Amino acid sequence: MIPLLSLASAALLLTASAQAPSAATGSDRATLDSLAHETARRISRYADRRVAIAAGYRRIGTDFPSMGEHWLHASALLSQRIDPDRPTILAYAVIDGTPTLLGAGYVITTRGSESATAPGWPVYWHEHSGLLADESGAHVGAPQSSDSATHVWVLHVWSALPNPLGRYDSDNWALPFARAGIAPPAGLDANMGRVLSLAVAEGDEYLRRVLTDAGLRTADSRAPLAPGTTVDAEVDAAIEEARLVAVAVAARVRTQGAMTATDAERLRGAWASLSQRLRSALGPAVDPFLVPPHAHHGDPPMARAVPQ
Repeated sequence: MIPLLSLASAALLLTASAQAPSAATGSDRATLDSLAHETARRISRYADRRVAIAAGYRRIGTDFPSMGEHWLHASALLSQRIDPDRPTILAYAVIDGTPTLLGAGYVITTRGSESATAPGWPVYWHEHSGLLADESGAHVGAPQSSDSATHVWVLHVWSALPNPLGRYDSDNWALPFARAGIAPPAGLDANMGRVLSLAVAEGDEYLRRVLTDAGLRTADSRAPLAPGTTVDAEVDAAIEEARLVAVAVAARVRTQGAMTATDAERLRGAWASLSQRLRSALGPAVDPFLVPPHAHHGDPPMARAVPQ
């Protein structure tokens, strides 16, 4: 059984003789859309996660607020083939108590500055690295400079949960709303999703782990949630305050049946307040964690919010 590793760690399974990605060339959108259609059709048999496990898929990494869980097929990773019958990754999230198939992903690797031959390359692919912090958007943009570095690239295909950012965007901020049992509103932005994620699937603990992984928070801290005592306590208090806003908004929407403009502004305001408090406690080092993850990929129709 494959342990809960990062995609980059799993990619160490690849040898120098691994096959080159087998797929059509370049970023032709028609080719990419055809791949997505076939992927959605063929992975429907994995709607029951037990079928995926029987087929050889195993979970790796954490449960990401905007991506869910990654379930990887080791043989598909090793072959580096882009095959709708057996995608490298299946994405699941527990929604209403049930593991729910969200879509699929394909993984290829490159070395140094070399390019790849794959549908949608490079616009719709994002790079994974070894740290939780890195995979959460803290290090995006320029690739590593080493000629021998192995880069792990992922293409997401959202087949079951519509993504307001686009079918191939890595982050789907409708997911926290689905987990909360409410419909995503029109005009959904990343900051609303990030705040709501604090109230579902241990999203608040995820954010604490990200900051801990980056060295901005003490790993074994269990300080009381009282600001002004320690830096960790201030960080935890800020996260908890934002989480409580998200819980209250979600409860109100479930009762009333629809999200109002006031609810949306409460979520955005909670993110602005959380960002300000984290900057005050941690300084500018926290800024890379306050922008939407993977903001340099895809062709989003929805505006991505930036920290205020």
